[in-house]
Amino acid sequence: MTRMSQVQGHVTNLAQNRGNIPALRGALGVLLVGFFLLALMLQVQTSEAFILNGATVKLAANWGILRQPLDLIQGNLDIDTAKAVMWGWGIELVYLVCVIGEIAVTGKLQGWFRTGAIVLVAFDFYTDVNYGTLGSGLGGQLAFAGVTAFMVAFFGVIGLNLIWSCILDWGR
Repeated sequence: MTRMSQVQGHVTNLAQNRGNIPALRGALGVLLVGFFLLALMLQVQTSEAFILNGATVKLAANWGILRQPLDLIQGNLDIDTAKAVMWGWGIELVYLVCVIGEIAVTGKLQGWFRTGAIVLVAFDFYTDVNYGTLGSGLGGQLAFAGVTAFMVAFFGVIGLNLIWSCILDWGR
């Protein structure tokens, strides 16, 4: 079998499965979860800057943000930082609860979750625009805030679903 016929066989398999290949779904899932964590870290940083009335935040990955809840539980933070950590992480967790609640719940309660999600998106927009620094001006800040809110709302859940479906398909 020639190299060209092998490539054609792989392309035919890909076309027949319409891209539904477990390894690709798994890779996309890992990428989405990574960007979810990155966006979450940035939003926690801008929310903390808001509550501390601090300076703008350099928009760069600060993986130490993921350690903050543990530092809070262990009592390793001063009182102002502890309050900021509670605020920053609390905002993001309430936002995630509202997004998931809006999808999972029906009836009157669904409206409350939707309203909560909209209010928190607006707040995250405000903090991302005012406490994040981008050289592109207001348009760039607004675009950043919108994309970041979308990533926090959906990339984690979608990414985990893709990874889980990949694992289940490989187990067959």
